[in-house]
Amino acid sequence: MHRDKLIRQVKDEYAIVACRQNRENFADESSAALSDAYYRHLFEQVITAIQAGRFDRFINGRQIMEAVASDRQRWGILS
Repeated sequence: MHRDKLIRQVKDEYAIVACRQNRENFADESSAALSDAYYRHLFEQVITAIQAGRFDRFINGRQIMEAVASDRQRWGILS
């Protein structure tokens, strides 16, 4: 159950970041599409890592997002 909660929280966090990024790239549709694809791919990798137990010691989705943002390689995120 803890992992399901983390997945929901991470999904919410990445949705906020992607939405903010899309607003910044609103005038440039190609940039917005690339941004969507980037965040979707990143989110999928983070979900896989959560399901594998790599983030079990984390309390919430924001902590996971910040950890991945600071060092993707440490967590096995390849994007």
